Amino acid sequence: MSTMRALAPLLVLLLTLVARPGDAVAGPAASGQVSTSGGNNVNASNPGVQWPERVIGGNAVSFIAPFQVGAVGFLPKGRFSLQYDRQLSAALARHWIHVGASFLFDYGDWDNFRLDDCTPLPANDGDGSCGRGGVVGYDIYAGYAHRFFIKKYPFLVPHLKGSVGFAWWALPDVGGGAGGRYQSRYKSWTLNLRPGGGLRIFIADQIGLGMDVNIPIGFLVHTDVSSDGLQTESRSGGFLLGFEIMPLLLEFRF
Repeated sequence: MSTMRALAPLLVLLLTLVARPGDAVAGPAASGQVSTSGGNNVNASNPGVQWPERVIGGNAVSFIAPFQVGAVGFLPKGRFSLQYDRQLSAALARHWIHVGASFLFDYGDWDNFRLDDCTPLPANDGDGSCGRGGVVGYDIYAGYAHRFFIKKYPFLVPHLKGSVGFAWWALPDVGGGAGGRYQSRYKSWTLNLRPGGGLRIFIADQIGLGMDVNIPIGFLVHTDVSSDGLQTESRSGGFLLGFEIMPLLLEFRF
């Protein structure tokens, strides 16, 4: 239910675009540093609020947070991203490409990591060798976004996008012993596709607030180590379906 509540604003936005296709079109052609303009910049419900009549185009940098979840397969929950967007050209004002990098983190145990068991079992784990530990990793991605222009409200910029990404993370120590943990898995990586979308609300012609929702779909590769003292490595694969839910977004255009 929490995931559906997070997706609700994006679904409402997309339904609005479908219901009123005449309002959402490509923005007028804009030279490198200048973007779309036009429409009424006064909030009808509150005439004292003045919205920007145009939004700067060309380049953008964004900070995007805070979390993601793995519906099928494990993903570290914490996610802080920095992203760079580039408008393809003045004649293609609605077409953007982007690259980004994320810091991933979490805190959990073998059960959170979707493992079948831990030796010794948690009920007999007096020394904490199946206890919780930190997860840390990174994610890099790149893709394309189609940004819409709403004639009546140029300060609202919805978009649809798709990306391809690679992520890697390390799990808590394995093998038991002092400071160790008996859960077998100690690192994972994923390659995935990420359809998604979002909305920007520009409070100035260069500064926007908003949210993004992406859906990573791909595969996972795990590395496990045996706890028999031989430290033998083995690899296994799995399917990934996740949700990147990021309502804390700050974008700066230049």
